[in-house]
Amino acid sequence: MEQTWTRADFDRKFEAGTCPGPPPSRKWNYLCCTKTGKIHNLVALVLWPLLFLVLFPIVLTINLATWAVTYSCCGGAIGVAKRTTQPRQNFLMRWILSLIAVFNVVEIPKPWDKAKAEEAFEKFRVRNGFSRGQAQIVTHSIDDSVRKPEVVHKYHRADCYPASLHHVWVLCGPNRTFVCSTSNFAEYDGTSCFNLVRGFVQTYYEGKAPLVRAVKGNPELDLTLNAEDANLRQKLGACLALKVAFKTSFLFAVRYGRMLLTREIFDMLGCASPTVCTVIETIDLETNSRMTAALKKRGQKVFPWIMRCSALALQKSEPRVERPILLTQVSCQSRYYTPKVPRTVCGNWLIGLGARPTLHELSDDGWATKYYRRLIQHITSFSGEAAWNFINQAVYGFLGTAFWANPRAIYWFNNYGLRDMHPDAGAVTYHWGPNYTVATYCLVNVVTVDGRTCITLLSSVVPQGELQKTARRMKQLMVEGAATEPAKDCGSGEKHKKIK
Repeated sequence: MEQTWTRADFDRKFEAGTCPGPPPSRKWNYLCCTKTGKIHNLVALVLWPLLFLVLFPIVLTINLATWAVTYSCCGGAIGVAKRTTQPRQNFLMRWILSLIAVFNVVEIPKPWDKAKAEEAFEKFRVRNGFSRGQAQIVTHSIDDSVRKPEVVHKYHRADCYPASLHHVWVLCGPNRTFVCSTSNFAEYDGTSCFNLVRGFVQTYYEGKAPLVRAVKGNPELDLTLNAEDANLRQKLGACLALKVAFKTSFLFAVRYGRMLLTREIFDMLGCASPTVCTVIETIDLETNSRMTAALKKRGQKVFPWIMRCSALALQKSEPRVERPILLTQVSCQSRYYTPKVPRTVCGNWLIGLGARPTLHELSDDGWATKYYRRLIQHITSFSGEAAWNFINQAVYGFLGTAFWANPRAIYWFNNYGLRDMHPDAGAVTYHWGPNYTVATYCLVNVVTVDGRTCITLLSSVVPQGELQKTARRMKQLMVEGAATEPAKDCGSGEKHKKIK
């Protein structure tokens, strides 16, 4: 009979390990309720129209003033987002993002020397211009009783770290090494966090540190939005930005008017979040090769396949959100910035794209494929929702984040595709996600490192035991479904809803 772990059972199971626990939380809690109750929800519904009427003119006035200043004095969206899509003037957005740390746990099936690791990190820190307060390392000795699920379980709860940007723990065992890190999400997106760890591992094995940190004015590595591209200037023009201002204001007033008095908003703004559970699964090299070959033979893209399998798995988990907010993200540094560089640099160039499907639509092959095709079309040509959301984020900042109003309804989906670590590291596996401060319905992070697909699921809605079964179902669907299910007519799915 399959055992279902509660969160308490899971914690007790791993108490025997020698992996160091997380530091104290930076968050605070001044509300007695842990979630929005029935009476609370009824009050919010009654006040919704009134709050909309109050919020809409306020937000619209701010956004119109921002639009006027940005396009008359700051060079428009291109001017404020020259080196990042998270401009410094968006202080509220950056403050909220700074409450999130991206954690990484890399398992290297080889022992590391602690002294050599510290020396390598120092070389990497100096080469990339980090001060000692910005990037720090701690090394520990562990025994073979420590396993990766335990390490992920503990480090996904890391919420406070001495380094202001990047903190690394190296856990050195007799037969394996864990490289764990937390990085400030306000400064570095998920791709960048991977590149920080990748650069450190490369330094350990080669003795020479790569330059991966893009810095304003750096003669070796500085990325700038391609302002010389007339087509790009047209797509980020003032007329479109004015349309974005009106729609952003309306959506902000509607969604925050509905959720402004709820527990979910307080959680997002820095209060204590509910318990967030996490589970990892890995598809080994041989199995992954068979799966991708089967998908290729059927003409199936990996991104929509993983999206569909994750949604199918979640349909059997309780509780569930029947109409989640789908959030996907795009890293812009290798697409719209110059000079053209490989996807090995660090910074924050994320823009968010998404939709509001039902859970049934998410699990439909036709819908997922149409969503993927539309996504690729827009990010390749920098048109449609890609240009719209670039302006929304770069110019209007926090006032453009209507979907954040109810974070526990968010279905955050990331497939980072193919990545690699240094070949001397061996059969590396890499799992990552935000720390436990991020309360979402489900956050799906998938990355294929050195041919091994690594799945990380996190949820503040689905409990630990259910999430573990969901991860196993997702892996089973991905592997077995690729070989057994016939290819479908991807054009026969339901009509693709407009991305919001």
